Amino acid sequence: MLNSRNPKYSLLAAVWGTVWLLLLAAGLTAHLARGTVLSSMETALKAGSSLALVLFGWINLAILPQERRRIAMFVALGMTLGCLGDASPLLGSRWPDPQRTLGNMVLFGLGHLAYIRACVVACRTVKNGTRQWQWYGSIALWLLLGCLTWYFAAYRGPRFPVLKLPALGYTLLLATTTGVATACARSCRSFIAVAVGAMLFLASDLLLAVWIFHDRVYRPFDLVWLTYGIGQMLIVFGVFNHVRNVDVDPTNP
Repeated sequence: MLNSRNPKYSLLAAVWGTVWLLLLAAGLTAHLARGTVLSSMETALKAGSSLALVLFGWINLAILPQERRRIAMFVALGMTLGCLGDASPLLGSRWPDPQRTLGNMVLFGLGHLAYIRACVVACRTVKNGTRQWQWYGSIALWLLLGCLTWYFAAYRGPRFPVLKLPALGYTLLLATTTGVATACARSCRSFIAVAVGAMLFLASDLLLAVWIFHDRVYRPFDLVWLTYGIGQMLIVFGVFNHVRNVDVDPTNP
């Protein structure tokens, strides 16, 4: 198996990580080059950074041993669903939901269900995994934090009242992902990157809610994409690093 200490896998991860970084950096700075081709490609470059992570996920799925592919499958599926949401602005009115907000909530929500499943499977296959009270405590804490962030970022905002309840459900789903990843990180240090990535994903949701419901614009850099992009990368690379290096308990699939 190509584990993360294998030179070939390290090279693969470095190549895809570099591609992701270049695309994200170009997307975040494209608006500074006003009136140029680069400026018009801002959305495509950002979506391209997500696509790079999607491809990295499916490549990992293809080269992993059979017994470790379930986790990789859920991560790759979650990334694919998120990438569809990222690419939706490129389709304009051809996208089923031209406003994109509700449709993207559904896509990203399904993606997070896949991430949650990946985290659960990952922890269950590790010897001496997370205890039940750690799961409940971590999830409860992050659900509480999710409610608080939704209240200030969305509920108190003057715009789009019809979206506030769907935003609550979506925020709680992201908070659950963060809670599950944090619980896993308590018993397995290789999952710390995944937990940090989930926290950044939740932070990007908070920033996005402030933008949507309070009409706040983030410049000179798109803070939503900065936190979201880095969060995605940490989740994807963190999960695959975990899968390749942690001993699997075959009696607890």
